[in-house]
Amino acid sequence: MKQDKNTTPDRKSLFSETRVSKDYKSTLTPGALIGSSQISRNKPTDQEWFQVYGDTMDDLEEMAVVKIPVGDREEDYIIRGSKDFKEDVKNTFKKVRMVNVAYYTTSTARLGLWLIAVPIENPNTGNINAWVATANEIAEMAQHKWVKKISNVGHGYYEGFYAKDEDQQIFGEPNYRLGYEEAVTKSFDKFFITEETIESDPHVRQAIGNPINLKSAQDADRSKNGK
Repeated sequence: MKQDKNTTPDRKSLFSETRVSKDYKSTLTPGALIGSSQISRNKPTDQEWFQVYGDTMDDLEEMAVVKIPVGDREEDYIIRGSKDFKEDVKNTFKKVRMVNVAYYTTSTARLGLWLIAVPIENPNTGNINAWVATANEIAEMAQHKWVKKISNVGHGYYEGFYAKDEDQQIFGEPNYRLGYEEAVTKSFDKFFITEETIESDPHVRQAIGNPINLKSAQDADRSKNGK
């Protein structure tokens, strides 16, 4: 499922500016005319059968995402830029989520991106959030077969199901229609935090504000550092 190396000269790669820890190469798919509104940024519903791009979870990009208020809703923005810029933005916003960007297609050919939190152990218990752990497990299973997830709210995790063998054959091979990188670029469209948009996007600027130097917080830091 790997794609050929991008040969477009002097073109900035999205993944080169969003990548956190992996070296992944992808390219655009020529001739595919799909708009950003046609690639959902929501996870698959509990009723949909879907498959996820790639052969292993290492094929998925790990990105830093921030929630930004846009009107009466919140939108996920991907942090895009140099390593230093990404670190600065993460320090500015504090509440940054590290996610595996799972590019999926449903059995009815709906394309989407499921932003699945990267599994992180709780430092106190050593456990991983069950929603996060099961989401990653299901995404990995979906890289090989048609699956669906069902939210078990009572127990606090996702349940996963494989489609029956005859349905696996009926659904056939997944057709993503767009390359991975192009799908992310089209889906997020204007929702990137870059060195330019951090100054020009009014929603990003409003979300940052100006910090207040709180004496109590400074005292707490000094006390914590033994000063």
